[in-house]
Amino acid sequence: MISIITPTYNREVLVQTTIKSIQAQTYTDWELIIVDDGSTDNTEAAIKPFLSDTRISYVKKANSGQAASLNVGVGYAKGKFITFLDSDDEAYPEWLATVTREIKEDTGIACSCAIRKFMDGTELQEDLGEFHLFGEKMMLKFTCGSLFIRKELFDAIGGYDAELRANIQTDLGYRLIDQLRKTKYQIVTIRKYLIQINIHAGERIREYLLKAIKHNPTRLLNYFRIFKYRFM
Repeated sequence: MISIITPTYNREVLVQTTIKSIQAQTYTDWELIIVDDGSTDNTEAAIKPFLSDTRISYVKKANSGQAASLNVGVGYAKGKFITFLDSDDEAYPEWLATVTREIKEDTGIACSCAIRKFMDGTELQEDLGEFHLFGEKMMLKFTCGSLFIRKELFDAIGGYDAELRANIQTDLGYRLIDQLRKTKYQIVTIRKYLIQINIHAGERIREYLLKAIKHNPTRLLNYFRIFKYRFM
């Protein structure tokens, strides 16, 4: 089984499209855990009609941020592998089938690197992305359309850092790589377009690195030290 975690906040208009894209998967051994980060609109009402599908569950909690929501969702997960899909994005029908065909006994992480970005139905960008690991040196461009993680690895590193305000994926990626080195598991890279990331007109573009410097200066300095050690 694949456990899909979808965090949501005030997405009453968009979340149904995301759910329908999961229900349309050709691979059917999945569960969808939707974690509502304290929405103040009608997100819950928009989700309720889908709860008759026993593969879909809904958890509502007090607002505490995306990282905390993702961790809560993983806490409910029953699958050996977990993955994440935002509540305004869409998965193509072969998403899960394509990835599960590539997962082997020694797979720890499967990265569907390719990304297609749309704004209000107009395609903005295609990016095949990269996720490579070379021997003792790491070269990581953490551009993943979707990341599938063996749950035991996620649990071993303590999940997402809920104290971070930005760059939670980069932080998770570095810690996953460190943990992966201690195990027999490998990374599988899949360079196919399997999900659609939707950007909406009027959304504020965030400078994540600047937020990271402001809110997490010590953590950022640690990453510079890690980068220097591994790349130079």
